Amino acid sequence: MHLNAHTSIVDSIDRLVDAFTLPAFAMGCDHYVFSANAAANTLLIGDADTCLIGHSASSLLAPGQSFDDFEIDHGATPRQDAQTVDLLCGQSGLGVFSVSGLKDESGVLFGYFCQAMPSQITSGDPRNRPSSPLQKEKEGEFARPGATGGRVEQAPVDEDDTRWKTAVLSANHAVWDHDFEKDQHYVSETWRALRGLAPDDPIPTSSEAWLETIHPQDLDHIKTQLGRLDARETDIVDYKFRQKHVKGHWVWFLSCGRVVRRDAQGLPARIIGTDTDITDIKTVELERHRMADRLDTAMEAAGMGRWEFDIGANYAFWDDRMLELFEITDGINIRSSTEWGQYIHPGDRDKTLTLAAECLKSGEDIACDYRHLRKDGTVRHIRTRGKYVEDEMHGPRYYGVNFDVTHDYARAEELEVARARLEYESRHDALTGLANRRYLDDVFTKNADHSEGSMQKRAILHFDIDHFKQINDTLGHDAGDATLRHAAGVLKANVPEEALVARVGGDEFVALLFCPPDICQLEQIARNIIRAMSRPFYYGSQQCNTGTSIGIAVAQGSDALNNDLFINADLALYAAKKAGRGRFRFFTQEMKTEARRRKNSFDALLAGFDNGEITCHYQPQFDANTLELTGLEALVRWESRAYGLLMPDEFLSTAEDMGLVAHFDELVLRKTLNDLYKWEAEGLEIPRVSVNVSSHRLNDPTLIERLKPLNLPRGKLSFELLESAFLDSKNEIIEQNLIQIEKMGIDIEIDDFGSGHASIVSLLHIAPKRLKIDRSLIEPIVVSQRQRDLIKTIIGIGKMLEVKVVAEGVETLDHVRVLQEIGCCYLQGYGLARPMDAKGIGNFIREMNTNEGRLATG
Repeated sequence: MHLNAHTSIVDSIDRLVDAFTLPAFAMGCDHYVFSANAAANTLLIGDADTCLIGHSASSLLAPGQSFDDFEIDHGATPRQDAQTVDLLCGQSGLGVFSVSGLKDESGVLFGYFCQAMPSQITSGDPRNRPSSPLQKEKEGEFARPGATGGRVEQAPVDEDDTRWKTAVLSANHAVWDHDFEKDQHYVSETWRALRGLAPDDPIPTSSEAWLETIHPQDLDHIKTQLGRLDARETDIVDYKFRQKHVKGHWVWFLSCGRVVRRDAQGLPARIIGTDTDITDIKTVELERHRMADRLDTAMEAAGMGRWEFDIGANYAFWDDRMLELFEITDGINIRSSTEWGQYIHPGDRDKTLTLAAECLKSGEDIACDYRHLRKDGTVRHIRTRGKYVEDEMHGPRYYGVNFDVTHDYARAEELEVARARLEYESRHDALTGLANRRYLDDVFTKNADHSEGSMQKRAILHFDIDHFKQINDTLGHDAGDATLRHAAGVLKANVPEEALVARVGGDEFVALLFCPPDICQLEQIARNIIRAMSRPFYYGSQQCNTGTSIGIAVAQGSDALNNDLFINADLALYAAKKAGRGRFRFFTQEMKTEARRRKNSFDALLAGFDNGEITCHYQPQFDANTLELTGLEALVRWESRAYGLLMPDEFLSTAEDMGLVAHFDELVLRKTLNDLYKWEAEGLEIPRVSVNVSSHRLNDPTLIERLKPLNLPRGKLSFELLESAFLDSKNEIIEQNLIQIEKMGIDIEIDDFGSGHASIVSLLHIAPKRLKIDRSLIEPIVVSQRQRDLIKTIIGIGKMLEVKVVAEGVETLDHVRVLQEIGCCYLQGYGLARPMDAKGIGNFIREMNTNEGRLATG
């Protein structure tokens, strides 16, 4: 669609006439021609030497025709409906011309514009010429600007119109007719239906309004086509576009039409045509294009070259990627069927061509890989896949692809190397290079499966590095790793060459000996290893001192094929470590009996733990001078249903072996808190309670997070460190835990000072609030001056460091007297009060309150 451009009509008449491809001319109101194009001159005059300009158009009128209908009376405007006249042509034919009035800028008529009607040129009797279709009124509605329904003009429908209308409706074509000069716009019911418009819905009547309904991606194309119409490059309307349906979706249309009249400026004045809904066709077309694009993109991404082989014609088609694959630069896609073989590596050629011939003969699909030798000497691996097809039109043929799979081959080779490496790594210890547990088990099992006879003999030596944890804790894990590598070297150097040495755990190693030497030689091997491991070695500038304990198990016959051999060696190792480390032990049946007993103890203790048999007793602590209560120490007890009340020395070592010490610590802390709340509810004042904390728990990075939910009362608890010697070396986790514990209002105490578990270094390092002197030092002070002097010195150190001293093991009043004399702060022992359960402590404190809060010693 197009709207009139307001330019000067008079100035543009010549350009307008020249722009028309059909015969056209302009004449004044006197009917004399003042402008004409060459086509009009040729049609109407027929003589190249005679010019139409200056001639009277009246002389060209066919018989019975007149310009009288175009005369203007009293300056009135001409009729708006299109007028036609028949003019005589130079070849004795007739031409039908449409006639429109020409007005100046003031609207005054100054002439007429005449344009030949397409396909309306005849010859012979003018009575035989067809009538102009523009003289017929078309059935339909004309929507004028501002009108909602437009006016409906009824006209007789002749046979031609009926035929035309029936064909259009049958094809579901939507008819449109836009006359911009008269501002009349006709659209058929089908045109509205295809867009979902009701009969009364307005339609776009301007270019701008119409373009607003067009899909944004189609606008440039449409504007280009409209520009060609405006520029008189064509009179044909033929373009595809998407227009929005009233329901919001887009409908594809094919619009076909023609400019049937142009205005004085040469711009389209009237355009008639049809729209056809091609949404289904376009959808299929777009999907086909999308699928083709996807396939081409996928093939390009995969580096696939496409080929076709016409078996009957004996030629092949190779696309450009195929040519690129074989480094062919001539650009010829049609290739000889025999050419393929020359691009196959000589080492693969015969095999590949034979396979192809067999597939061709049997009509089977082809699938194979082969090598291609490139011009630079490099080798590429090519994979070809072809589908055999019986084409009805073209006969049998293959459709296929070739693609470079060199990377896949390289990757497969890398994966095989990696698989072998992973297999090796999965069967060897990365740190020491020794076999691991899996490899050891595999070798043991395979040897047992291939054992010949019942006299097969085996020996297993199970090693454990002594003091390995101390090296890790003091020198760090790098030093620990160096220790493991040192131990691996010592073992490899001292066992028979055919023995398999494996690292089976953190600091544990096993040597598996097939056909081992006799017992004496095994003893010598063990001594040599212990001796070598006991020698110091250096990690950097640091001297490392280690040792090893060894368990040995020997078996013969069917016993040698049983995995119990490993268990027996482990039991022997346990016995060697228990005997004092740096030793070796051979397995005996008594060790298995002891292991069963230990296992029973484990089971009983675990059941007791789960059944709530682990509980707390509390032993009071007193001020040495006033004998007033200064606190309680929480002591773990096992109230076993089977064995009665058990003391810590009867089950704590078992708990340590089971790894339950940290769980015991937490359980005792929770029970202590529960008892504190009960005592407070009963109105009993407890100054503080000390609970034990093992090194394992203090070295737990999650300790503080586990303590926070307990809402520990500030100033009411002390943590006793059972093994403070481990604090002699720096440990960030322990240091951070101690700092956070102090911030929570919990005191730190050092337990068993003087027993070897505690040290002066630990006192300086953590600055505890109290230290407890071990009972073994307190017991002889009544009879030994030297012992009294030692205790006095310890008390003096405590005072100097502002640390309160607690004497443990106060059994008699003489102990009380001596400790008072040498200035001890607090006393604890059976001579003052025995450990009691929570209820007993409550009764004990009530009794003390009857004696002004002091312990009665009389």
